[in-house]
Amino acid sequence: MASDDWLQRLYALACRAQGLGVVPDLALLSVVEAWGVYCYLRRILGE
Repeated sequence: MASDDWLQRLYALACRAQGLGVVPDLALLSVVEAWGVYCYLRRILGE
């Protein structure tokens, strides 16, 4: 997997979970924070 594939997937997951309000903050997250949000969204969305 390319290094930026998970960032694209993070955006897609965040759009699916719009009720959490993560999408507007994605650009402000550090890489470590974004990875944590990615892992969390994968878990709650059953991915």
